[in-house]
Amino acid sequence: MNQIEIDKINKTIPYVDGKIYWKENHDWTSKLWETMYEMGWRVVQSEENSEKVIVQDENGSMLFSASDRISMLRQLVNNLIVGF
Repeated sequence: MNQIEIDKINKTIPYVDGKIYWKENHDWTSKLWETMYEMGWRVVQSEENSEKVIVQDENGSMLFSASDRISMLRQLVNNLIVGF
């Protein structure tokens, strides 16, 4: 992913901490996702459908599923803005 693609995606993410950036020697991330990761949330591949990702909380409970990590982030941001 290059900066132009990141900028295009960020235009669709209304929550400032949800906006993505490239993390050196890693992949893209956001302040929101780093906070969730520190709390124990993880993104894993779905066992039933290898084309989907699942967000699990610190207990391993499924919270969200999405077609890819960007869709997952958008869904997470939308739920935070609207409220769980």
